[in-house]
Amino acid sequence: MPLAQCPVCEKSISKRAYACPGCGEPDPFNSKVKSKVFRSILWLVLIVGGVYAFWIYGLPLLIDFVHDI
Repeated sequence: MPLAQCPVCEKSISKRAYACPGCGEPDPFNSKVKSKVFRSILWLVLIVGGVYAFWIYGLPLLIDFVHDI
């Protein structure tokens, strides 16, 4: 288990700790913040990829369908 120093009290704690057992600092290494940022970036990439795929593949098919009517 990797250990690191708490940024508040400087005691050795696990990097996976949700709170420091010494001082009670919640999320001492901001793992929840990093996870939230990663999740937001992933959703943004998926949405942009979906819009791009529709623009390249779906829109021409939709235009052809409308012209055929």
